[in-house]
Amino acid sequence: MPRERHPAETWGRSLTQALRQIRRIRGLSTAEAARLMRMDRRNYAYFEAGKGRLNVARVLRFAEVTDSDPWALLGSVLMGAPALAVGAADNKLLLAFFILLSEFEAKRGAELSALETADAISAFGRAFAALEETLVDRRARLAADWLQAGAARIGLGSSPEVGDDDG
Repeated sequence: MPRERHPAETWGRSLTQALRQIRRIRGLSTAEAARLMRMDRRNYAYFEAGKGRLNVARVLRFAEVTDSDPWALLGSVLMGAPALAVGAADNKLLLAFFILLSEFEAKRGAELSALETADAISAFGRAFAALEETLVDRRARLAADWLQAGAARIGLGSSPEVGDDDG
């Protein structure tokens, strides 16, 4: 029977994958990332390898120097989903969520306990369904645009109308 993994092991692995992928996407070497984070290369390598305790300050600093979503990085570690950090690095999906949550809390903080879990599930479910619909629509548009551009490149599709020579 396989041994059960401790959450810290999963967190370290998720952190490693997320940090490494974002660093590479940003075109940074480990030496450059270490310099930007004001760390020596050895300590940076230790951090990127997910060794030691989860250091939130370092994760936030990494997000700052790589212009990534800090909340997506932290969330990806806790969820064991490094793709979340990579996918939200540019669009700042979780940062936007936490900004909106902060605004909601500022307006309705005293009333939050009156919400039922089912209310949150329903509201977030609708929001994520709308985001999924946006992705599906975008994928369909990209495919249609790709086909149209490709057809034009091979001489099909939109071309000047040919006049009738009936005259």
